[in-house]
Amino acid sequence: MDVRLGAALAPGSPAAVARAARVLWVRSRREATSWLVGGYASAFRGGGIEFEELRPYVPGDDVRSIDWNATARSGEPWVKRFREERAHTVLLLLDVSASMAFGTTGHSKLASAAHAASLVAAAAGRAGDRVGLAAFSDTVREALPPARGAAHGWRLVRAVAAQAARPGGATELAAAAGWALEQARRRALVVLLSDFRDPAFARAMAGGGGSPLAALASRHDLVSIVIEDPRERALAAAGGLRLVDPERGGAVRILGTGARRRARYAAAAEARRRALLHRLRSEGSDVLALSTAADPLRALVRFFRARTDRRRGAWR
Repeated sequence: MDVRLGAALAPGSPAAVARAARVLWVRSRREATSWLVGGYASAFRGGGIEFEELRPYVPGDDVRSIDWNATARSGEPWVKRFREERAHTVLLLLDVSASMAFGTTGHSKLASAAHAASLVAAAAGRAGDRVGLAAFSDTVREALPPARGAAHGWRLVRAVAAQAARPGGATELAAAAGWALEQARRRALVVLLSDFRDPAFARAMAGGGGSPLAALASRHDLVSIVIEDPRERALAAAGGLRLVDPERGGAVRILGTGARRRARYAAAAEARRRALLHRLRSEGSDVLALSTAADPLRALVRFFRARTDRRRGAWR
């Protein structure tokens, strides 16, 4: 994502939000080329298989596919052929809490998340999948039930742009997980885009308790896209920094940025990051860490390719 897109998603008038939506819509559709759509389709298989045809048995066919009723009627062996059901239901869960407004690379974490969500929606739409959206903070602020088609895709991207332009509230992953569990009765692909600055989730990590994401991953194919900014991992040498919790307020604190403090901060940030990624994977989620300094398109393509390679390795 470039600075212009980040600026377009900044808070503004309804006309500015409309422009931001058009930028997201045009850019995501342009970038959803065959290699992105193909990577998406390979990484996420359909939800089942359906019967296609009967054909005569040939040596090398799996004997488990023989249709014994047809074989008995004709006196010759016949096998059933099946094809994969392509249609998925894809649920995008976009964190629009106040902490997502942070960014030091020319655009915010929320701008990066909005771009990535729009790319996934475009790829899924071109693959013929149904796509839904929940933009959430401490509650679900806007939701679109899953549907397909260009008109629905435009509504979804417009909702993403509108919500990205006004971040606010605290992060509560339970709100997003609850919406997803209500929306999809059958197995779906759930893509959660967040910085995971949720105190309840942090307490579950520290205490070893369960979280709403475990229940979500047990029923659906969960992909957690962890949005991060480089300054969250390493402080700049900038004297005293004034800090305040963007989601819960409280007292302003002054943080020194001397060499020792920067080293301790970097070590603590890396420990938190490792613990977060480990926890997400242990609860059954696939994980992509996406920096505001990275291009979401390239990151998603690499992620799709790696996931496809893992699936092929598991089949061998």
